[in-house]
Amino acid sequence: MSVPDLLAETRAYGRARLRELALDATREVVLDRGWAAVRMGAIATAIGISRQSLHAEFGTKDDLGDALVMHETEQFFDGMRFRLEQHPGDLAGGVFEAAGYMIEVARGNPLLQTILTRAPAGGGDDVSLLPLLTIRSEPLIDHAITIVGDWVNAQWPTADPADVRVMVESVVRLCLSHILTSTRSPSEVAADLALVACRCLRLPDPD
Repeated sequence: MSVPDLLAETRAYGRARLRELALDATREVVLDRGWAAVRMGAIATAIGISRQSLHAEFGTKDDLGDALVMHETEQFFDGMRFRLEQHPGDLAGGVFEAAGYMIEVARGNPLLQTILTRAPAGGGDDVSLLPLLTIRSEPLIDHAITIVGDWVNAQWPTADPADVRVMVESVVRLCLSHILTSTRSPSEVAADLALVACRCLRLPDPD
């Protein structure tokens, strides 16, 4: 690797680390006091950089909020996709694993729960983060629907599009409902949603 390339890689690593620290600090404030309490100057001080440097990296406070949403949801959606892809040709297995993952992970992450359900974490009244809850101008629920729908269409290309639409939207929205209202275990909910998915596409019930 040439010296210029090495320097560029080092700078890129430094920026990535800076972003990680800033997003972690922002997340702590949001969970502790809400989005309204986030101050760019305080975040910069907490991670040992100037406010100008933080603005140069993220832009405005709303841009920082967008980055936080992306940070929290990126791994979540990757996890959904990974679990679906581990079950080629197995609708029940894919839905069971993906739904169980969604519920368990979101229930354990108050900020992610807020992002996915549009309900303030911990039942509070801080809704100021909610206008930022989009991903590349697409609602997050629609993004989850797209991920599941793409997997289903790739596995069962001859399935009735109307049946696929109803199944995917029902599974995703019911999953989010169970994230918001915790009354049953993730595995119990996932089993029910796997059954719903199979019956919507007229496939054999799960074993």
